[in-house]
Amino acid sequence: MKTVRSVKIAEYVVRYAVLALFAVLFLFPVVEMVLKSFMSDLDIRFGELFPTSWGLASYAEAIDAKYWWWMRNTIIIGVINMVGITLSSSLCAFGFAKLRFKGRETLFFLVLATLMLPSICMQIPLYKIYYGMNWTNTWLPLTVPGFCGGGALNIFLMRQYMKGTPDSICEAAKVDGANKLGIYLVIVLPMCVPILGYVALTSFLGCWNDFMTPLLYINRESIYNLSLGLYYRYVNNAGSIPPANVQMAAATVMLLPCIVLFFCFQKMLINGVTVGAVKG
Repeated sequence: MKTVRSVKIAEYVVRYAVLALFAVLFLFPVVEMVLKSFMSDLDIRFGELFPTSWGLASYAEAIDAKYWWWMRNTIIIGVINMVGITLSSSLCAFGFAKLRFKGRETLFFLVLATLMLPSICMQIPLYKIYYGMNWTNTWLPLTVPGFCGGGALNIFLMRQYMKGTPDSICEAAKVDGANKLGIYLVIVLPMCVPILGYVALTSFLGCWNDFMTPLLYINRESIYNLSLGLYYRYVNNAGSIPPANVQMAAATVMLLPCIVLFFCFQKMLINGVTVGAVKG
């Protein structure tokens, strides 16, 4: 018994040691970014590992009126996509999970097949379409596609979850006179809160971190999102580039909403993935 117990303890020690090592490797750049955001310019030049004197001067310089404006733009775009993607993907998933029509499985297979298309291959044709519609230099290419299906992966996750909800409740509602839209809104959606929350949060975070899409379609500074604004300020800047501590402060503030959302809704995120994968 003692030998078996010793082996199990040794397994746990090795397992957690490996996990701790990977955690340190993944978190090291984030910790370094936060530490450097509190350093002075001299500390960074001399290669200090920790600030010799903690200060918020870099934050005061990084977070100006333009920064707040770009953050406002990002929040607006993220909320619009969060609503559009969650709504449209749940509607598509409801059709594939609860409605019976000819060719349903074939159509669902074609939707999943779009996951095989590299996104880079779609950029040129999409740009030509949006340019022809005079959508460039507006938020329309960043927001309207969210209302057009919500993406194959989100449809798949929601369909798998909805297939796990009882069909008998939907049939009973149909007998009582409920139409398909009523069943979707009143019966199915309340039972799918975990996966709805997962899709909504990942959609918002995806827009928050999106860089390539705004880079393609937006050239006006007043409608930049935060990632694009910081890129033109700190990376592609023909003038003087601000010190590293100011750049780190700007990046740290941009990272904070992602961390807060994850820690506040991590249970919903995990449940949305695991339950959605098992159901159906």
